[in-house]
Amino acid sequence: MLFTISAEYFSGRVQCTREDKQECLYTVRQLLELAFEARDHGLLAMEEMVSDHTRFPDRFLRKAVELTMETSDPDKIRKVLYNLIITTKYVANNHFLKDVLITETMLAVSRSEDLDYVFAHLIPSYFGLDYSPQAEEVYRNYKASRAQERKMIRGLPLGTDQD
Repeated sequence: MLFTISAEYFSGRVQCTREDKQECLYTVRQLLELAFEARDHGLLAMEEMVSDHTRFPDRFLRKAVELTMETSDPDKIRKVLYNLIITTKYVANNHFLKDVLITETMLAVSRSEDLDYVFAHLIPSYFGLDYSPQAEEVYRNYKASRAQERKMIRGLPLGTDQD
């Protein structure tokens, strides 16, 4: 059986307090790491990362990565993950938002979408206009730290723009 999410159901669950959205930014950071690792080193690298249950304790995230690894069809991934979201009783709406962020990121990874678009525009859009700048900042900070790491690996002085 396929469950569908109506706009009314979705908008009623995705609404969160600023504090709840702040908590979801940690998930965005984890998703950035996983998505860029998958892009740079393949999906197996992402699976290896989530095997560290201390670093990635979220069961839904691990399930989403597992499904992305096993299923090449994004429509099937979407069905399963959204069915899990709908059939899970949430205590707080921030869990709903977190799981939607995970689902949409795994769908983007499975489709090999442009990760810059995903994290600069798509993922922040789920936070709403008032809070999307904070999600965008997580992305910018992650990109800056990756650039610094790459420069250090290449042995370039940190102030150079050769990236």
